[in-house]
Parts: sequence; structure tokens; C-alpha cells
Amino acid sequence: MPRDYNDDRPKRSWREIDKNKDSSAHRKPDKATMPAHKKARAESASKTYKSQLDAFFEGDGKAPKHVKEKLSSLQPKSEDSKKRLKALQNIRDANTSSAADKAVRAYLKKWELPPDFEILAQVLTCSDEEYVGGAMEILREMFAERRGPKRTQVLEQRLRRVKTLCDDPDLQEQAEELIKTLRLFS
Repeated sequence: MPRDYNDDRPKRSWREIDKNKDSSAHRKPDKATMPAHKKARAESASKTYKSQLDAFFEGDGKAPKHVKEKLSSLQPKSEDSKKRLKALQNIRDANTSSAADKAVRAYLKKWELPPDFEILAQVLTCSDEEYVGGAMEILREMFAERRGPKRTQVLEQRLRRVKTLCDDPDLQEQAEELIKTLRLFS
């Protein structure tokens, strides 16, 4: 129906037309802003969560609870993987060099050493120089890939132990080089 120009109503401006469009029943209102204290708390929790995830994916931290649940549901654990995890835990729990030798020997019968700083630091406590040399080779490869540990102090102490107590001068020299490289990451 054409507009009757003799109508007494004033002509609507574009602003009024747009305002009516914005208030339609199909348009959702803008999100209510969050109070400052809640926003700060949410940002802090988000940063903490992200740092936990970063640490987990770099191999230095534990997985957040819900990530663990999802990973455990995705990967059914076979008997072999359970044995491997148990053997790795035995290496972590070794508190003497003879216990470390025994745990590493049992692990190496079936698997290769993993590129895990915690495990490799524990292998450096072994009295068998073959195990120590293998661990230092893996460390060298990890450093070449620019992968550094989050906590360097324990690893540096173990490398100093190798440098001091090891009989093989090549291993002592390698330990010294690894210590210098490790300092670049701290």
C-alpha cells in the first residue's frame, strides 16, 4: 500500500528506522559484561590452565584432570604398555646407583630409553657407563632440537656427577659440553 503523504505523522529518520531494526525480536541483546573481579579470576584460571597444558605437552608436567580422562579413554592400555610404564616407574623410584642399574637393565631388554628429561637424569646416576653414554647421547639430540628441560638444576647436578666420577675421559668431556649447553636453557 503506498504511503499517504497527507498523513499527519512526521517522516521517520534513518536513525529511527535502524533503531527499530535493532530492537527486533530476532536480534539477541549484547552479552552482559562480567564484573571486574570475576573477569580477573577467569583470566587467572585460564592462564594457569594454559601453563599446565604447555608443561604437559612439553613433557615436564602432569596432564590436567579432564585431559587425563580423555587420553585414558582414547588409548586402551595393553599389557605391554602397562609393563613399560611400570618399568619407567621403577627407574624413577631407584634411589641408588645399583637400583638404577637394575631398573635400566630391565627396561632396556625390551625398549629404548625415552626422550624424557626425568628418566634420563635418573639414568645418569647409573654406575654402568654404557647406560650413561646412551642417556647423554639422547640429551645431546634433544638439545640439538632446542628442547630444554623446565628444571635444569637436577640434570646439571647429575651431569656434574658424571664429569667427576666417570672413568671414561670421553664421557667426562661430553658431560662438560652438555652442562655448557644446558646453561643456555636456564
